[in-house]
Amino acid sequence: MKFKLTTWMLLVGALLLGGFILVFERGSETSRQQEQRTRTVFNVYPDSLDKIQLERGGVQIECMKVGGVWRLSKPVDAPVDTALIEKMIAGLARVERGELISGDRLKERGLTPADYGFDEPRARISFKNSRGTFTWLIGRDAPLGNMLYVMSVDSGDIISAPQALLNLIPQDPFWIRDRILFSGEISMVRGLDLRRESGFLQLRRSGKNNWLMQQPYTGRADLQAVHALIEKLFSARIKHFITDEKTDLTVYGLEKPAITLTLFTQSEHTQTLMIGKAVPENPEERYAKRVENDSVFTVSSGWAAELEIDANQLRSWRLTDLQANRIRSVKLTRGEQQVEMVKSNGLWQITRPARWNTDPERVNELIRSLTEAPVQEFFDAPTDAQSMRIKNALWEAVLATPDQTCTLRFSAPDTNDVRLVRSNDEPLLYAVPANTVREPFADPLFYRNRTVLEINPSSISQITVHSETGEETVCKSADGSFISKTPGRPVVTTALTDLVWLLNDFQVERYETFNPDSLDPYGLNTPQTKLTVTLEGTDAIGHVVLVGNETEDGFFAMLQGQNTVFVLSKKTVEVLTRNLTSPSENMKPE
Repeated sequence: MKFKLTTWMLLVGALLLGGFILVFERGSETSRQQEQRTRTVFNVYPDSLDKIQLERGGVQIECMKVGGVWRLSKPVDAPVDTALIEKMIAGLARVERGELISGDRLKERGLTPADYGFDEPRARISFKNSRGTFTWLIGRDAPLGNMLYVMSVDSGDIISAPQALLNLIPQDPFWIRDRILFSGEISMVRGLDLRRESGFLQLRRSGKNNWLMQQPYTGRADLQAVHALIEKLFSARIKHFITDEKTDLTVYGLEKPAITLTLFTQSEHTQTLMIGKAVPENPEERYAKRVENDSVFTVSSGWAAELEIDANQLRSWRLTDLQANRIRSVKLTRGEQQVEMVKSNGLWQITRPARWNTDPERVNELIRSLTEAPVQEFFDAPTDAQSMRIKNALWEAVLATPDQTCTLRFSAPDTNDVRLVRSNDEPLLYAVPANTVREPFADPLFYRNRTVLEINPSSISQITVHSETGEETVCKSADGSFISKTPGRPVVTTALTDLVWLLNDFQVERYETFNPDSLDPYGLNTPQTKLTVTLEGTDAIGHVVLVGNETEDGFFAMLQGQNTVFVLSKKTVEVLTRNLTSPSENMKPE
């Protein structure tokens, strides 16, 4: 019994001790943190700090964390390089301690803090967190081991630490200052005003991926060029800080700055930078300041020179900003001719004047021509004659994406083979090569897929060929093979095989016309050959191919019931008109 009681008491004691340790650890330092603290000089944790004060060589630096962001509060209120501050604090927190000399031990030795250089400390470090403010002084170097002495003001204990500790305490507040010229995200920029010697430049964002130039021209700006300019602005850094005091700006050429740059963000917040004259002793830098404070600093002269960018380099030299791969419909009109095409599930289809499948490459050829046409010249103030040419435009193209539409109107070409174009309702006109729109583009047959039939060979039940020499028919028997309907004339297997595979992907050489007034010019009222294909499961005629007169590159042909005349190659017609049956070898000639 005693053994069991003792065992239970030990078990309960272990559980209570474990619970006590768990509760204690949750509410305070972990064992690992305690161990770390006993090995380092400064018993603080970087994440807990909200204020740090450093003093060295008569220079006082104070930084405060507000809203999770570090900011310089002394000797001037200014942004700091947060990453650099956090790196510095982390470095201080890792400084390992050496020998400890307690206050009692000092008395035993008959020494005072002054004997270790603390009557005139070389530096002072203070950390503040929710527990309070903790201050250390840095005294003289230790006689051995590249060490120095550090004293806690709160406890009076003196600790030896590596001399490298001094390297973590800046003597110049500029060392930790934030050198970024423009804060925020590039994607948030909604506008830009740039006043410079070469003229006023004004850009405004319009929609998600469009920029407009409002000065010195009115029109679309090139998206990539504007993005490159904004990225250049955000990449710039302050070179040197000159002063944070209110001063005479004429000294720096900032009373009437050579360049004034203002960025507008989505929140209507503005950032304005003024750039003055070059630094006399260093022409590679120019004086600058922000409008919102008194600080004067320098920026790279080379970077400032790039702000004199030619406005023409920022203009859009394309007729439309629509991305070719996002276009989902096209409507092209030339006089009475009109063609409409729609892209659905990744495939283009002609919807007017009839519903046909398209040749994707032909559609892409049109879209590339319209979206990549090289603009040769801008007419920002069109003359009456130029405006009249657009009013009497011969062509109109309407391109649409899921969220945007662009209408392009093209004039007739002039004697220099140049067309004028108006994009949407922009006041300016563009000059482009005359072949940006070409005559074939107005013909819906230009875009039609050259495959007019796709008949699965297994679905064919009967084929009849009627020509000037007579008529022959082959049909599928019960066992699935084809037999001739004319006794004594067996099927020519090679001719039939070639024909059914031709019908599986029946392509035309080219299209001639759609809905002609008469079929006589093509010999299709009385065709030379008529091929009829009947499909399984029905007695109705499936497809009828009519072959008419011969032309230079083949034969005119059409599908009965459709109003499109096309041309078949001579090789295709040879397969269509080949004899499908032949006299039996056993039959005697008459």
